[in-house]
Amino acid sequence: MGTVHMARVNLMIDKASVGELRKLLGTHSDSETVRAAVQHRLASLQALDALRRLQGIGKLEDVFRSDVRSKG
Repeated sequence: MGTVHMARVNLMIDKASVGELRKLLGTHSDSETVRAAVQHRLASLQALDALRRLQGIGKLEDVFRSDVRSKG
């Protein structure tokens, strides 16, 4: 993954939300929770960007284009 450069920053965050997220993620500290959330968000945005680029070059087909509930 390369070198990770860490920096100490002050953030104003909802402590209850971070606590809830920490339980869901199984992390052990607020810092670990925020780092995990940032990494998860980056990964999801990068995946979405890749899908959009593939769709733009015609390599993806929207198989859910028609409403399957209206069939049959």
